[in-house]
Amino acid sequence: MDESLLGLLPTYGLPVLGLIVGLGCFGVPLPSSLAILLAGSFAAVGDFSATSVFAVCLAGALIADNLGFLLGRYGGAVLSRRFAGTLDKAHAFLSARGGLAVFFSRWLVSPLGPAINLVAGAAAMPWRQFILFDLAGEAVWVTLYMAIGAAFSSTILGVADILANATAAIAFAVLAVFLGLALWRRRERRGVHRAA
Repeated sequence: MDESLLGLLPTYGLPVLGLIVGLGCFGVPLPSSLAILLAGSFAAVGDFSATSVFAVCLAGALIADNLGFLLGRYGGAVLSRRFAGTLDKAHAFLSARGGLAVFFSRWLVSPLGPAINLVAGAAAMPWRQFILFDLAGEAVWVTLYMAIGAAFSSTILGVADILANATAAIAFAVLAVFLGLALWRRRERRGVHRAA
């Protein structure tokens, strides 16, 4: 499905690009980073306008991110009943470091982005703070991938594979660190309870 969807990009252009990027940022497993790389490559050879590609990708990403945020905000009551303690911790984390979590989940650990959107909304992160860091992070992501696509337009598919693997590895490493810290803290608390 990914290849056939990406195959529509040269024919139908920017509307398909916006759709792929938007759905990917919402959490649908689509190759949004690869689509931006390809669009950057097409812009480098003059098939697309670089300004239009940037605007469409940024708009698609921002719309999807804000839909995820709103889903978390207004569906948060269901999440709060089910994950009350976890959302309290998420709220504390987002109050302290929420902007950076949103910023880095846009481009460095992008597989975590859709989940961060939901959690930010459910944990009542201020929308202005969310949109500021969301915009900055998505602008970095789109610019970075367009530039890589333009620079390596002759070998774009090989570069796409390398970037996809690196992004997944970074996301899994971040998850492993957070899970390791959570398990360590839980073990420490159990040790304190047993000692008491």
